[in-house]
Amino acid sequence: MLRWAPPNSRRRRKPLATATPVTLKLEPREDRGKHTRTLRRQGRLPGVVYGHNVDAVTVAVDGREFVKAFQKVGRNQLLDLQVGDEPVRKALIREVQRSPRDGDLLHVDFYQVNLTEKIESEVPIELEGEIELVVKGEADLQRGLHALKVECLPTDLPPVITVDLSGLKEIDDEIRVKDLTIPPGCEILDEPDDLIVKVAAHREEVEEVAPAPAAAEVPTVGETQAPAEPAAEGEAPTES
Repeated sequence: MLRWAPPNSRRRRKPLATATPVTLKLEPREDRGKHTRTLRRQGRLPGVVYGHNVDAVTVAVDGREFVKAFQKVGRNQLLDLQVGDEPVRKALIREVQRSPRDGDLLHVDFYQVNLTEKIESEVPIELEGEIELVVKGEADLQRGLHALKVECLPTDLPPVITVDLSGLKEIDDEIRVKDLTIPPGCEILDEPDDLIVKVAAHREEVEEVAPAPAAAEVPTVGETQAPAEPAAEGEAPTES
């Protein structure tokens, strides 16, 4: 089966923006919705190519080749799709479906773009630099957004947006969307005041001690009723 492990979240590998385009060969597939298990057993992955004013085409792609391409371009860098003998299509990897049980790759969606039309996409935020207070353990780094929604031409889509942390020196120093340097040709669609990062006061974890159970009060004579005597068979219980 086709498996793909996501990159380590602590140090995410960023897509490489190279001059040489990444090409992925696809096979047209007519049996839409059928024989997908057979495809996966053969190491191939079912998928679909769609886009604005583009007829959807069902395809199959070699699983290993797809994983290699995905590691290079991620979800927001263009790749060349060669569908059979057709002209090359410029596209983005829009969605990758995986089995929640074992992580096997199930299906992939490619979004064919028009290089002259703007598109909306999410670009991951990559943090760069160190904050001295955080390194010393005297403060915590509070994260807000992990990705930004941008609108731009497909050729202007950046692989990542880098945020420099070195200017954060004091508690409550922060960076918001409005503080970012916008990549050329891009428009950020998130709210200007949305938080990216903030230096927060370090909170010591204090072990909470459970309160001691309250001592049971001893009732005085006359404050309680005596329990009702059990009724004989066929009789109603008597009250004290």
